[in-house]
Amino acid sequence: METSARWRAPVLVMGAALLLPLMLTFAFNLPRWLTVVLLVLSIGAGAMGIRQVVFQREQAELRAEAAKERAAAKPEPEPTLNEHHVPAIPIDSAEPYYRFVLSCKVCWTTHPDADHGNPRGLAVHAVLERARQITVTGAPTDSDNVRTRLAAELGVKVVDRSGQITAWAEDVGLTIPETDVARLARLAELRKEKQVLHQERELEQSTRSYLTENVFTDPGSAMVWWLSRHPDQIREAAALLPTFAELTAAVNDTEVSPKYAQAERPTLSAVANGEWNRLAGDEDRRQLPRTSDPD
Repeated sequence: METSARWRAPVLVMGAALLLPLMLTFAFNLPRWLTVVLLVLSIGAGAMGIRQVVFQREQAELRAEAAKERAAAKPEPEPTLNEHHVPAIPIDSAEPYYRFVLSCKVCWTTHPDADHGNPRGLAVHAVLERARQITVTGAPTDSDNVRTRLAAELGVKVVDRSGQITAWAEDVGLTIPETDVARLARLAELRKEKQVLHQERELEQSTRSYLTENVFTDPGSAMVWWLSRHPDQIREAAALLPTFAELTAAVNDTEVSPKYAQAERPTLSAVANGEWNRLAGDEDRRQLPRTSDPD
């Protein structure tokens, strides 16, 4: 209360207490001593009246403040908890043709000013909408991790978009149909096999390119390649020059050089197995298998 309004009544009472004796004195021509007595009595009565007014006002203010405190301290009634079990409902996953199966217990409380005709449907819709935002980012093969995340997110009490209920979910379950589990397992195996075949094909192509472009360009390069793998078989590598010449010609689709055409051609396996060293003379060397016999 403002100061002017608070002291308005006391000022009026005191003013009346002062004016009343003066008015009586002028009206009845009272002696001065009687006027003084009346003033003293009037001021005393006014002071007592002011005190009573102030006291009643303070008591009223105290009662109002106490009532406010009691109203503030009074606990609000707990909202009624409602539950609805959702046994199984399909929900999208990250794969377009595979869906999770969600089960949960939808819980909700209705706000005091709610006027929706079907709060249960509103709560189920709110929970499913939140669940879908999570499942659409999860792979069907990772249902356990998606379920853990889903249970944590749906356990948070959230006010729905209409502002009429607060909904959350408990006992969240998330599964994949058995038929889809088998299909996904088969697809995973096929992807692995495809990846292995792709890597093997790339290795084969790389090896072919290397042999064609770097090894069998001429007999000398082929011999160097052989020596890099058999550094202790120098004589054998020299003896294989006719064979390398024939391989180089076959790879590049050309004729064998005349200087190698009539030469002996021991097989690579004979040289690699050490048979070429164990043969004593030319007659024995001629007994080795050859890639082609001279005319």
